[in-house]
Amino acid sequence: MRITAKNQGEAREGLGSILITFTNTGSSCRMAGFPGVDLKTNYGTQSVDRNKQEVGIPFTLKAGKRATANVVYPINNTGGSGVRGTALVVTPPNETHHVTVPVGISLPVSDSDKGKLEVTPVFEEH
Repeated sequence: MRITAKNQGEAREGLGSILITFTNTGSSCRMAGFPGVDLKTNYGTQSVDRNKQEVGIPFTLKAGKRATANVVYPINNTGGSGVRGTALVVTPPNETHHVTVPVGISLPVSDSDKGKLEVTPVFEEH
């Protein structure tokens, strides 16, 4: 399984999105649910919450095919330096081996900004 992450920038007002892509480099496998995601920052590592409003649908990921999940985060619009996110530690659903992928984001230090750090379930890419 090859895992990559790309910051998509602002997805909705005040919220950014990082697209995580899982590319199956082996034989077919079942995928369902949420990946485990931790964000490495200049202040340590923070677990990313699951977006409980979304439900993943189990699917078979065939060799060479891709699946995706999104990490949604509040964009730092405070004018301050914020918390710098430097990498995501991603564990595919129902797996124990993780991969660290670089990202570059800035989160607000204050809780007053709207939005929180969340990950969606994995969905099959069509």
